[in-house]
Amino acid sequence: MKSVVKEWLSNDNISWKQQTVVLSSLRGCDGQSKYDLSKKLTRQLRSAILYNAAAKDTTFMRDTMTLEEVRKLAEDSDKYPIHYYMHACHACEIIGFKHPDKEIREWFNGAYLIMVDALHLKPETEEECDYRLRDGVNTPFTEIEEEN
Repeated sequence: MKSVVKEWLSNDNISWKQQTVVLSSLRGCDGQSKYDLSKKLTRQLRSAILYNAAAKDTTFMRDTMTLEEVRKLAEDSDKYPIHYYMHACHACEIIGFKHPDKEIREWFNGAYLIMVDALHLKPETEEECDYRLRDGVNTPFTEIEEEN
């Protein structure tokens, strides 16, 4: 049986942890209107991650969001739960590093950089992301919790 998940997400250079991060971004931000920019970003993520299972193209799966709209979303990031925002941000990061289509990769990398900058954080390099989300090891936070 075919998968609804696009093939690029399961290739050998994407860890299971990275796949999990990307798939965790598929749910939109609760409490926001379907017209909110957060929902538009979620639809943009879905179009990069999933094949459309519907018989026709639907707005559930696809949207055309500009990086200027991502900038507006990021400028107003305090209205979103940080949990939602970081799921979306990290998914953009991974798609921005790993998607095989250069245009899609560049758009999501741009979105990641905008979202990170809005939080005054330093963006990760692809190598740092790969190391942090490598399979078979605990994250530093888990290791600290296990020591206590």
